[in-house]
Amino acid sequence: MRQLLLSGLVAATLLTFGADAQQPVSTPSIHAKQNRRLIIRNAMIIYGNAKPAYGPMDILVEDGRIATITASGERLSRIAASANDAVIDAVGKYVMPGIVNAHMHWHEERQPGVPQPIQYERNLYLAAGVTTAREVGGDFDKSKRWQAESNAHAIVAPRILVYPFVSKGRTGAPGEIRQWIRDIKQRGADGLKIIGMDRDQLEAIMDEAHKLGLRTATHIAVEETTAKDYVELGVNSIEHFYGVADAALNGVQDFPPEMNYADEIHRFARAGELYAQADPQKLHKVIDMMVERHVAWDPTFSIYEASRDLVRAQNQPWFRDYLHPSMEEYFKGSLDNHGSYFFGWTGTQEARWKQQYRIWMDAVREFANKGGLVTTGDDAGYIFSMYGFGISRELELHEEAGFHPLEVIEHATWNGARLIGMEDRLGKVREGFVADLLVVNGNPLENLKLLNPYGADVMLLNGRPASNYAPIGPNDKVQNIRAGGIEWTIKDGIPYHVPTLMREVKEMVSRARSERVRTTAGQP
Repeated sequence: MRQLLLSGLVAATLLTFGADAQQPVSTPSIHAKQNRRLIIRNAMIIYGNAKPAYGPMDILVEDGRIATITASGERLSRIAASANDAVIDAVGKYVMPGIVNAHMHWHEERQPGVPQPIQYERNLYLAAGVTTAREVGGDFDKSKRWQAESNAHAIVAPRILVYPFVSKGRTGAPGEIRQWIRDIKQRGADGLKIIGMDRDQLEAIMDEAHKLGLRTATHIAVEETTAKDYVELGVNSIEHFYGVADAALNGVQDFPPEMNYADEIHRFARAGELYAQADPQKLHKVIDMMVERHVAWDPTFSIYEASRDLVRAQNQPWFRDYLHPSMEEYFKGSLDNHGSYFFGWTGTQEARWKQQYRIWMDAVREFANKGGLVTTGDDAGYIFSMYGFGISRELELHEEAGFHPLEVIEHATWNGARLIGMEDRLGKVREGFVADLLVVNGNPLENLKLLNPYGADVMLLNGRPASNYAPIGPNDKVQNIRAGGIEWTIKDGIPYHVPTLMREVKEMVSRARSERVRTTAGQP
């Protein structure tokens, strides 16, 4: 059986490459098609709750739910296929739950005046394995329409949850604030994304949200309130890193007198110093409080990574084929674009951000070790982070923070389902659960880069995939290819062929670049 599995892995890896493959991509007939029954054969399963992978197994999906999981093999499997069933051969592949992106935004443009088709972002997220997207701030009416269309399978897109912004733009009396929250609930919000509040405003918002059963996420600004206030008042999740170190300071933030918090050049430069200013003992107590009050932490490590290594961020290889002109323009330094703050960025600023990451990552690891719920989000579309690629990088940075790959996948799947209150049907490869599944080319527990839509470098030894620890003889031929990637993202039992999605993205980008050249040249 082991030899059979190894042979299958060789065949699967050699035949399925990352998005940069030279051979033409053909679209399988089952792509984006609803089938009453879908069968996945011979898969190794990563369950989602950090238990080790097992298999090979056959998975039967009926009417969008996982109906049966049984051992593979003609004598063992109880799953028989009929002529009308869709079948995916997963020999040498791993199946895991779909990813919950707990912090994202939908964008139809980045650079004002340069449109970016919404399907571009949808394809990229599906290609990166995102089957559920928690949008924390966006165009509410459009997002609600897209949510309904996604639920009805009328569009190719992840499942969508809508958390509109609640900020200091509404500063009325407590009664007015409460009515505002009731209006948001009446319009169909799934939760609230809270930014920058005074304590009395926050008390009214949180109390009304609890009464209405609305979940809450917070991006804590440098304000009167810190993580301590949000934790005391029962927020569901803290986003990014803000507010946590602030609650552990001996005094206030040590900003210079010329600091202008409305200037993002200042704000993002100085944000990289906050964790170094925190009192370590106070920080431990803040973490203990978060764990005790069951507040989740969605750190979004990947969105700030450019601050610690700008050159790397500016030269990611997938920009060549997949970076839309609207986003390319937005990423350039601009005082008008949020997150485009790299003017005269210095090595000293990068060094401070690197120190911040060490302390921040250690804090998130301590939080998890003490029982805290850690999730994954990418906040892409800003700061050189592309949709889909950002969530893939997020998983790699969780491993850098000290988490085992099994824990990382748990953060992205089962923990995400728990955060959004859907743990009774999402986040595990479990009979009875919704069939949100990823079919991955190779073993992501060995290399999380295999989840990147661009693929990953894989070593061939005499034409066969091999570990880079494999012994190499004097006459052996060693090659490097791009392989891996997710082959199928399955949402509600509907399989989406990732190479097809990425080919469509490449075509969108190519058309947009050609149109931009014509427009710039003044052609009609």
